[in-house]
This record gives sequence, C-alpha cells and structure tokens, in this order.
Amino acid sequence: MKKVYSLISIVMMAVLAITTIGGSSAQASVPRFSFQTEDGKWDGEVGNPNKLANIEIDLVSPIYLKTASGTTPVSNYSKLTVRLRNTNTGATTSYHTFTNGKALFTSMKTGKYYVDIKDTYTNGYVSGKLDVVFK
Repeated sequence: MKKVYSLISIVMMAVLAITTIGGSSAQASVPRFSFQTEDGKWDGEVGNPNKLANIEIDLVSPIYLKTASGTTPVSNYSKLTVRLRNTNTGATTSYHTFTNGKALFTSMKTGKYYVDIKDTYTNGYVSGKLDVVFK
C-alpha cells in the first residue's frame, strides 16, 4: 500500500510541476502595480529581458477618478495615456493611448523601464492597478 501511495504522490507532484512551470506561453507578466496620476512617482518598473520584445500595459478594473466632490469609477480610458522610460539611458517613449484598456509598445530594447500613466482631467487624479505583459 505504501508503494501505491508513493507512486500516486509522485505522479501528482509531477502533474503539479508541469502545470505550474511547464507549458509554453507567448506572454509573461510581472506583478501587478498600483498607480496614481499626478503624484510625481513612477507607476511601476519592469525589466525587459528579451531583445526587441513587445510590452503591453493593461489597465485592471476598477479605475477611479478622485475629485474634491468624490470618487467616480472610470470606464472610458480615453483621457489616460502611458509611456515607458529606460532606467539606464533615460530614453522615453512617446505617450501611447489605451485601446480597450491596453497600450502596446513594440520592439523594445533589453533593459529596465519605468511605467508612467498620465491623465488629462483638470479636476482630479486617477488611480488603479495595471499589469505589464510581454508579448
């Protein structure tokens, strides 16, 4: 009986290991970042280990506009843009707009990048969470 239990345990561990670290995926994501516009801080830092990789910034609902009169959920991201800045060279991309909550940066060089979210609201700031996805 101990042999059967050992065999079942080994098979279960192998299946768990394969499903956890195995499987090929074209996407990889770093931990989720919180962001707030107009706070003077970078909204995340990501290392790009792949030469000429595509990096996608995905907004994660809910996103909020905070004003003096209260907090409102934002569902239209047309007033938000994002850029990346290389931490070593200081080179900064242009601001990209979000389409369906996603902004794509193509053919990015290897290196670390800061993420910066900007809004065009005149009466408040926006906060929420974002994911960085390598494509």
